[in-house]
Amino acid sequence: MRGDTMVENKEGKPRVSKTAWVVMLGVFLAGIVMAFAQYKVTGVLASPDPTAPSIARDLVLDNATAGWLLSLFTLVGIFLAFPAVAIIKKWGIKVGGLAALAFAIVGGVVGLFADNAAAIIIARVIEGFGLGFIGVIAPSAIAMWFPIEKRGAPMGIWSSWQMWGICGSFFFGIPITNAFGDAFGYAWKNLWVVGLILLVVAIVIYAVFVKVPPEGENHADLNDETAGKVSIFAACKYKNAWIMALAGFAFGISNSTVIAWISPFWQASGTADAIMANNMTGAMYLIECIGCIVFGFVLNAITKRRRFMVIDSLIWAVAFFLIFHVAGFPGAIIMLIAYSVIESAYCAAMWTLCPQAVPDPRAGASMVAMFTVAVDLGMMLGSPLGGWFIDMFTGDYGALAYMVCGAQLVATICYALVKMYNAKGEALRI
Repeated sequence: MRGDTMVENKEGKPRVSKTAWVVMLGVFLAGIVMAFAQYKVTGVLASPDPTAPSIARDLVLDNATAGWLLSLFTLVGIFLAFPAVAIIKKWGIKVGGLAALAFAIVGGVVGLFADNAAAIIIARVIEGFGLGFIGVIAPSAIAMWFPIEKRGAPMGIWSSWQMWGICGSFFFGIPITNAFGDAFGYAWKNLWVVGLILLVVAIVIYAVFVKVPPEGENHADLNDETAGKVSIFAACKYKNAWIMALAGFAFGISNSTVIAWISPFWQASGTADAIMANNMTGAMYLIECIGCIVFGFVLNAITKRRRFMVIDSLIWAVAFFLIFHVAGFPGAIIMLIAYSVIESAYCAAMWTLCPQAVPDPRAGASMVAMFTVAVDLGMMLGSPLGGWFIDMFTGDYGALAYMVCGAQLVATICYALVKMYNAKGEALRI
């Protein structure tokens, strides 16, 4: 395959061009803005504080239904992950990314003028088209521009894309809500206005800087048919890919539960008021944003990446259990920091390893799509499932600890079983 012998320096080592980093930063920015569009509701979703903004209170929703306002955004993404691969094959990463951002803009406009829960949900589904595309297109673009040996740093940076969106929502959700009045019916609609502005900026930058690698410099060319055609569902034929996908599904359940319910837990436990709890959650994901970047570069120097992943995943399962049990200061702060560092290492390794779960590098985008579907399905179910647990156990957030810890233990077992492959399709002892 062309990707095996290309872009090497004089010493025969893989070389990365400056353009590769420009493209990576372009798709990364698009991902961050898309993540803010997805998670803008989290900071004002369901606060138990009657003086704080709350979508659930304004629209008269129970916790489980409120959870769907976050999770339904991923529903369309589940169905569009594999079509996104087809778009990459047909039109390339540029057209696909622009389409993703355009869908998010349309959904944002619909949401801005929606005046009831049903209309908001429809708008979230439309926005979800963008998430479904960008979640596959961006890591596929990175795989195209960066060889496996140099993929740790850019994938580590990319792995923080949703965390930046979450961080922005929790830090700025309430301030933005309170800053500009309620010109569109509810003050939290201001988050839609800010999201639309960011999307317009992102689509311009994407149009200018993102492109497909030149011929002979593509490390994951979906249209390389020298060894036969590659289906958009190529990854599905490998049992190994299904193990990787199950790990992603379990991760999605645990992660989305924490995203949706950790701030309400800190408020209900008396650890913090609404603003402080949101700032704590924002700080947690800010630490993770920085950690993902750091661990991305660390992964370039680690040869036993899968082993690193298994150990980190096991430690994270313990952290999942503790985070819904530890309340008050300084315990909650210590838990916040520990959880953030552990998750940042996990996410950096997860997205770095994902394309290597199939022996054919050309099927890397298909593997990313399959993994994205699994993660999104878990993310979609985790938030409302967590709300259901809270309602079923009459407000006992500690019940969530067993759910999220159990799910992450499943992911740990999967990573212990899954195989990784190099660019030649050889299984690695990592």
